[in-house]
Amino acid sequence: MVLAEPILYVVVEMVVAPGRARAFLAAYLERYAPGAIARGLTLDRVLVSPPVWLEDQSNTVSVSWTVRGARAWWHQSLLARHDADVLRWWEDADELLTTRRRTISCSPADV
Repeated sequence: MVLAEPILYVVVEMVVAPGRARAFLAAYLERYAPGAIARGLTLDRVLVSPPVWLEDQSNTVSVSWTVRGARAWWHQSLLARHDADVLRWWEDADELLTTRRRTISCSPADV
């Protein structure tokens, strides 16, 4: 019996400079997301906190991706590390971000 690879969740939390979250998210979905999907990630959800576009304070944009198993995670990660478009995206994006944090997790049953 072949067991299915566990689903890994890649969550990126990005605190965006005041007043820039809506434009940042549009750019993320246009410039970054297609390449991530091509590398094998599946967009799970996008959340904005607080749930209103702020002009004078920061919004936090949280993006959740899924991928099947550690091998697929490492494969897409290595592809991204050697992709000039990905590196350029994060260089540009970091100018709009106060902080960003990425976590990789799975269901407790898959640990």
